[in-house]
Amino acid sequence: MRKFFTLLWLLCPVAALYYHFNEGQNELARVQARKHVVQIRELEHAKEPDWAVIIEEYDKLSAELPKTEAPLVHHQIRLAKSKAQLELLDVAGSIEELTGLLREAAQTHGEDATITRAVREMLGKAHYYATYLLKTNGAAEEEWRPFAERTRQIFRFLAEHQEPGALEKYEDRVAAEFAKTIEK
Repeated sequence: MRKFFTLLWLLCPVAALYYHFNEGQNELARVQARKHVVQIRELEHAKEPDWAVIIEEYDKLSAELPKTEAPLVHHQIRLAKSKAQLELLDVAGSIEELTGLLREAAQTHGEDATITRAVREMLGKAHYYATYLLKTNGAAEEEWRPFAERTRQIFRFLAEHQEPGALEKYEDRVAAEFAKTIEK
């Protein structure tokens, strides 16, 4: 029995070294990434956030994560980066990034996953911003109408897949908003 415990005691450093040089490095990278996320959140909640710097920080965060990190984490980072792009009014870049991210998230996590729904909501907001910016800057209806229609489709999909009564509430809100835009 003493031989067994002696052998076990001698193998402990081997197990510790194995962990340190394999999964231990990934865990250290995750700890650094968590600290980086806290710093990014502080930048976002500043009185006057510098969104260009925040986008760069999200790129650095993606680079410092281990290669074996779950796809969900990478999708969440890309979603947060797209939100920052919208704040910077890079609507075209945000729509392009969110469209690709929606395709990946739906394929990886499924259509009803929380991350897929969040990406779809942000894509709807991006199309709405595009519609608003084009419309307020005097663009022709042929230019802004496709963005408005896409916004309607996305939010309708979200409303239909939420709860039974949500679709009727959504249609009432859309009708009211449409009536407001016609009055102007």
